[in-house]
Amino acid sequence: MNTQFISSKIFRFGLIYALFIGMLPFNFAPAQAQVNSNGSIVGRLSRYNPVNAPFLRVGSRGQAVTDVQGVLQNLGFYQGAIDGIYGLRTARAVTAFQRSQRLVGDGRVGALTWQALRNSTNAAPLPGPF
Repeated sequence: MNTQFISSKIFRFGLIYALFIGMLPFNFAPAQAQVNSNGSIVGRLSRYNPVNAPFLRVGSRGQAVTDVQGVLQNLGFYQGAIDGIYGLRTARAVTAFQRSQRLVGDGRVGALTWQALRNSTNAAPLPGPF
């Protein structure tokens, strides 16, 4: 066989392998399940006053995002990891929640969405994913 041909195939395979390894997350620890009771969620949201609560959108990070993800998961709108990163999955869950509350479904958490989240934690969780 042609050694140049074999070398090029090995190089391509090595390059693809290196790209694949580079895409893997660095944290290989198993995800911790978060059990959310309705009481703990109400307690979490009580610290956010809808008037001065943070405005959340795709790219936001932090405890407020974690709390919103937990509430949306408890209500049945969010099935992703509760990681405090406001990504597209969180935005879709927020949009579905907003539409269920007859709010503008823009996927961002502003004052009206904070108020709706606080009000909905007093209700029973919704069945099934949306």
